[in-house]
Amino acid sequence: MQIKIDKKLKANSKVIMRRLGYKPWYDPRKRTEAFIRRMGASFYPRFHVFCYYSSDNKLIVDLHFDARRPMHIKGIRSYEDEESEVVQDEATRIKQYLVKI
Repeated sequence: MQIKIDKKLKANSKVIMRRLGYKPWYDPRKRTEAFIRRMGASFYPRFHVFCYYSSDNKLIVDLHFDARRPMHIKGIRSYEDEESEVVQDEATRIKQYLVKI
């Protein structure tokens, strides 16, 4: 789920995501930087977020929920979820925080 932020922010994406409880994470397979927020003591389930800026310099937060570790079985790519109620609740929490700053 993509969240587009139209207002000018006072902090950069790293500071914003840390304040929301996310930790920086580097994906060695995709060679990209992301942020993760674990739901429990183990690595999964978790939220992961990619932050980038559009051509008009607006922040875009790309939010995903990983229910469990990806299995490399033919035909199954991942166990990501982008539109469930859990993701909707987290998107609402992020939007509410961004309205405040």
